[in-house]
Amino acid sequence: MITAYSQTHVGQVRRGNEDHFLVVDTINGKADALAEIREFDSSKKSVILMVSDGMGGAAAGEVASRLAVETVRESVQTVKQPPPTEFIKHLTEALHKANAVIVEHAYSNPAMHGMGATATLAGILGNEVFIGQVGDSRAYLLRGNEIRQITKDQSFVGQLVEAGRITEEEAELHPRRNIILQALGSQEDLQVAVTSAKIYRGDYLLLCSDGLSAMVKKQEMASEVQSSSDVKDACNRLVELANQRGGHDNITVILARFDDEEFPAPPADNGIYFQVISEFPDL
Repeated sequence: MITAYSQTHVGQVRRGNEDHFLVVDTINGKADALAEIREFDSSKKSVILMVSDGMGGAAAGEVASRLAVETVRESVQTVKQPPPTEFIKHLTEALHKANAVIVEHAYSNPAMHGMGATATLAGILGNEVFIGQVGDSRAYLLRGNEIRQITKDQSFVGQLVEAGRITEEEAELHPRRNIILQALGSQEDLQVAVTSAKIYRGDYLLLCSDGLSAMVKKQEMASEVQSSSDVKDACNRLVELANQRGGHDNITVILARFDDEEFPAPPADNGIYFQVISEFPDL
């Protein structure tokens, strides 16, 4: 069994919330959080989690991220337990479909020209997670006191960090830190990056928009999660911490915990590794 919870918050600066989340078949809509912690059995059906951060102005951004999660939900709701290669295809096709829907909506509504949305889409199949990535929302894997980002930011400063040209600390203050290299709806030709990672008993998977990652360092995220009573408490504490530090953007977080005895025990070295299946091209 997997336990999961999600919460979104407008933050302290923005007038509206342009983020949306998807937890299996539930989109937040007008709600700020799931009503309760939910449980899922990944041995019988794939489990889908997604965070989408809208852009293009309050109205357009909110519409873009909503269209993104709605389209993905409709596209993957029939997925049961396919082979991994087929599952990856389902995930990437869902994001391409979401891209096409947003592009078409912007074309049909000139006032929303320039609308777009990030997408961090996690598909859990048995004891493996596959991440489809567009933009700079993030996915982290936590094991014990270790945490690792298992997505790469498709942003200007993200690629500078990846190339070793600047540090993560320098990226936080870089004048071009808000430049995203691709987003759903921003171009017709989309390149989805895909990574995968094995899941072990006691692991956590955390998805978030940059409203959290820009305010809270990853080791602080791990500390808050590990000291919380459950996934709901952890989400609340992470959102509260981002708001305490200024809440400069909308904040969305999904947290899933893998506790079932059916999940294998962690490896002896407790290391967190992921496989890159397809990459967004470097600068």
